Amino acid sequence: MSTFKFWIKVSGPMISLIGGFSAWIVALLSNGPTWVSIPKITVGVVMALSVFSSSMWHYGARHDVYARKHWDPVYVENPTSLILIGGLGFLTSIGLAAIFLPIECVAIALFNAIVIMLYAKRLDQYWPVKNLVIAAICVTPILMGWLSGHRLNSVVPPLMASSFMFFFAKEVLKDVVDREANQGKRFTMVMDLGIPASLRIAGGSMALAVSFIVYPAIYAPMPLFVRLLFAPAVIYLSLFSLLLLAGKDIAKKYQQLYFGVNIILVCLLLIRVQMY
Repeated sequence: MSTFKFWIKVSGPMISLIGGFSAWIVALLSNGPTWVSIPKITVGVVMALSVFSSSMWHYGARHDVYARKHWDPVYVENPTSLILIGGLGFLTSIGLAAIFLPIECVAIALFNAIVIMLYAKRLDQYWPVKNLVIAAICVTPILMGWLSGHRLNSVVPPLMASSFMFFFAKEVLKDVVDREANQGKRFTMVMDLGIPASLRIAGGSMALAVSFIVYPAIYAPMPLFVRLLFAPAVIYLSLFSLLLLAGKDIAKKYQQLYFGVNIILVCLLLIRVQMY
């Protein structure tokens, strides 16, 4: 792996941008008519930094697991440097939140940092804690954007619940794919319950995620064309869920689930366009 590819891999620029973009979009729905303000910009930067720092810290702290993924290995020669960069990023995100955002947002930035630091050596050891903790962390971009303002749009809370169930399912599927690398390092759901049961649990979680999307798509105030744009996300995630519930091993396609999430983000942005 080239140096450039290595740093792209460990820094996670795409997921950092998605995290920051998600927080900014929800802040637009939560905090008045202006598109650009210090709190709105800051909440996006804080969340992007938090996601970036999480990726750097975790690749440094769990370099042993990533080196065992022979299908996609990442060899970290100096894990301490990644941990230091991650720690500095966490401190920066917490500091920016403390200066420009409400105390609830500071608490979220601090929560993310503490959980990721504990996760790498303690919280990822057993699947009930591991999967629930990561699902909760992945909801924090929406939660921080919501808490950064006046919580004005009713579409956001159901989508928080949907995001939690979606990311719980993603973690289960990721553990199915990573079961060889995790052997002897973590006790995951697939090791405890087996592949078929894990796939069906992920499918059930996906079904709940879809149901939480359907509710605001039908009942929340939004233009008809935005409701129709929710349809591709609902259909795509529903098909994925049905295949998993049927026991189909499509775990390797777990990253395709971001397609549904990205459609939801676009719909939220269009809702914001129509608000003012």
